[in-house]
Amino acid sequence: MDRLKIAIIFGGCSEEHPISVKSAQEVAENLDIEKYEPFFIGITKKGVWKLCRRPDENWEKGSCRPAMLSPDRSVHGLLVLEQGQYKTIHLDMVFPVLHGRLGEDGAVQGLLELSGIPYAGCDVQSSALCMDKSLTYIVAGSAGIATPDFRTIMADETSDADRLTYPVFVKPARSGSSFGVSKVHRKEELLSALETARQYTRRC
Repeated sequence: MDRLKIAIIFGGCSEEHPISVKSAQEVAENLDIEKYEPFFIGITKKGVWKLCRRPDENWEKGSCRPAMLSPDRSVHGLLVLEQGQYKTIHLDMVFPVLHGRLGEDGAVQGLLELSGIPYAGCDVQSSALCMDKSLTYIVAGSAGIATPDFRTIMADETSDADRLTYPVFVKPARSGSSFGVSKVHRKEELLSALETARQYTRRC
């Protein structure tokens, strides 16, 4: 029986790049290679796609080849540059192991929908919704699910620190993990916390 060809996409442009690499390492260690033929696609912090042997810590310095996921459904897989020409690799499935922006927010999922290749994880709509904390709270609240009190502050907007009850948490609206998150104990700390969060996204 032929093995299923699976692309594991990792890395990415977000601040969570190193976490994604570690996740891909776990996948590589635990994938049943008798059933699956893996193709590890690393995305550098600058957004360059490369086909590499394994997702180790120094994967970018290894024997990588330029590669991209084709949105053309007739290709249904990868385009890999070899000796000046692109070779096609048919894929049965894609396993995105990306974290944060441009990985969990529906961007890659949209490309996979265009390509027609099945993939693991949430679809475009649920990925985009769950990545945006303020939208998640709105949808959950409308369904009767208890959520924390929150306020969204845009990049060009100021917050009235006197109207808040402290302590409060400030975090980027569209970022994962704990990057840019601050616990604010008094109003004098609010501006600094907002500046920290805005390093990752315009909305807090």
